This record gives sequence, C-alpha cells and structure tokens, in this order.
Amino acid sequence: MVFVDKLRRSTSLAAAALLLVASAVPLLATRTASAYELLGEREIRMESSAVDADGLNYRVEFDLTGTQSIEAIVVSFCEDSPIIGEEDCLVPTGFEVASTAFTGDDGTEGDVDVSGFTPSTSRVASGGDTGDNTFTITGSAASATGTVVFTLEDVTNPSDLGTFYARIMVYDDDTRAAAYTNPNDPENPDQAGGIALSTAEVITIEAKVQERLTFCLFTDTLDPDLETGNINTCDGVTTEDVLLGDDNGVLDSTMPSINKDAKFNITTNASAGAIVRMSGSTLTSGSFQIDSIGDTPTEYEDGTEQFGLCVYTDPLGLNTAGLVPTGDYSGGAADECELTDPGQAPDNDNGALFTFHSDALDPEVTYGSAIAEKAAGEFSTGRLVFLGGVSDTTEPGIYTTTLNFVATGRY
Repeated sequence: MVFVDKLRRSTSLAAAALLLVASAVPLLATRTASAYELLGEREIRMESSAVDADGLNYRVEFDLTGTQSIEAIVVSFCEDSPIIGEEDCLVPTGFEVASTAFTGDDGTEGDVDVSGFTPSTSRVASGGDTGDNTFTITGSAASATGTVVFTLEDVTNPSDLGTFYARIMVYDDDTRAAAYTNPNDPENPDQAGGIALSTAEVITIEAKVQERLTFCLFTDTLDPDLETGNINTCDGVTTEDVLLGDDNGVLDSTMPSINKDAKFNITTNASAGAIVRMSGSTLTSGSFQIDSIGDTPTEYEDGTEQFGLCVYTDPLGLNTAGLVPTGDYSGGAADECELTDPGQAPDNDNGALFTFHSDALDPEVTYGSAIAEKAAGEFSTGRLVFLGGVSDTTEPGIYTTTLNFVATGRY
C-alpha cells in the first residue's frame, strides 16, 4: 500500500509539472512575438520646459538599430512610465499634442527622409483622462538606417512640475501602428525606446536700460590737433564767444564773415532719434539789429544785412553716422556748407546757403527751429557755420545775440 501511494504521488507530481510547462508555452510565445529592438541614442528636445507653456516645438531624434523598413512612427507621452507595454500611460496633466502639424527632416540633419510622412494625433491612455498624448507619422522609408529627426509642433507642456515620459515606437507596417490603442499592447513595434522629460521652474532675469541723451555745445578751432579732445564726448568741453568779422571783430559790407568754431556733440538711444532745435534773436545792438536771413535758404550777398547759419556733420569726427542737418539748414547742394572758409575774405562766397527761420526768432514759438536730426547711436559731431553781412547803412555798434540749442529725444 505504501509503495502504491508513493507511486501515485509521484505520478501526480509529474503530471502537474507537465501541465505547468504546457501552460507557460503560450506566454513565452506571446513575449517572443512582442519583442523589439531597443532604439539607439534618442532624445526629445523641448523648446521650453516651463509649466503650461504652449505652442511649443518638440524635436524628436533617435538612432535606428541596424537597417529598418519604416511605415509608421508613434510617440506617446505618459505620466507614469517610459516602458513600452506598461499598462498605464495616463496623459500628463495639462499636456496635449494639439496639432497634426510637424516638420520632418529630409535627410539633411538626420539620415532618414521623413519629410513626406503624414501626421496624426490621438489619445492612447488608461483611465478617464483627456487630451491627445500620442503623435503618429505614417509614410514609407524602406531600408532606413542611421538617425531619424522630426519636430512636433504646437505642443502644450504638462501643468504639473516634474518628470513625464515618452515612448517611441517604430513599425514596418502602418496597420499595426494604427491598431495601437492600448498602452499594454503596443502592437509589436519593430524598434522602440523610452525617454524621460521634465518641466522646470523658469528664471526671470531683470535689467534696466535707461533713456539716454547726451548733448553739448562747445567751441573749437579747425586745428586738427585740437579736435581730438572734443570728439565723441561731452567731457571737458568748453565754450567761448563766437566772433564774426575781421581780426578786430569788424564786419565789412563788401565781403562775408564766416565763423566755424561752434560745434555740438550728441548721442541718444531714443528709438525715434532726437531733434536739435535752436531759438533766439538775430544780432542786435540796443534798438538796432542786423536782419536775419529768414525762412528761405540764401547765399551771401555783398552790401546786404544778413545773419544766419548752416549745419554739417564734422568730417574730423570719428563718427558722423545718424546726424542729418534739417533741409533748410544743410547749406545747399553737395558739401557747400562744409567748404566755407572761416574768417573774412572775398573767396568765402562759394554758394553755400544760410537760413535763420522765423520760428527761431518768434518768442511765441516756444521751442524754436529744428536744425538737425540724430538717429539712435553713438556720438555724432555737428558743426555750426555762422554768416554775418552788413550794408553800407548798417548802424555802428557792438552786435550780439544769445542762441539757445535744445536736443529732444523721441522714445
């Protein structure tokens, strides 16, 4: 009896073991059918890691393992795990691939041309969550090798701070990719791999740029050796009286008197630039005055009372860019204002035009007459060229005027 019982017991154990092996065969077969090659080096480059950022580009790049025929590529974003075949692939809170638009590399960045593939989006996830988390492109790339690159467009980052995941799956049959609706059943991709991504806090950097306007007037001779101290700066400049006339400061009705000692430097960062305006009276001596030239640019004329000026960008300056004399004060055509000679000599009559606008004279015109404009940028230098002329009947006296120049930035 004992021998029989032992025999029966051994027989039963053998049968149970046989059944256990038999039941394992389908499981092993299923796992073998679901096996895939692990993708090589892979990344998803996020345009921004800020929480809730939207309208983003996600650049997907991965290396194929060996040679692979491609009809579909699926990228699914999951809250819980990057492992292909995991049961859970909840949509990360707030995440969405909101558009089917994408840019597929034509082989210039990667090795595989996926520029002609067709995109689509869907939701492949567990539970009752919402939002598209799966991006699919379908097409045809036979015998592909190397790197695949494409960009998902109009992606919204998760609203939670921290890590989320992506699963990349490559199929040689687009029908299997289309059948992928269950995270636990990836429909046997040929190659696949997972990626971890993360949202992060942003760092805000603050810096201030103040509105800037530097403007100065000064006098300087035309000696180039003395120019260098007053170029591209307003530091240490000085102003002296501007004298019209001969060595004794006397005007003559038979020739003009020109002075070019007055200059101004200006720099600004005003986006619409700056305007230099002038106001003041003509030359006066008590109740007498020398007529200003007026609104019409005019050449010097012997025997005529004239007071006016023209403006040009100083050729001795290191920078003249962005400074433009206002039309009526530019001295006429070409470089006629620049070519005037200082002093008092018959050859000063070179055709330069001088002006003294009435709005510079009128006390009711508060802000004067615009003589030059300066674009935003580094220092520019302008030279003021003054003309004095008298007639045979101009009353004797010491004639003076004080002119006011103001630079106004337009921000």
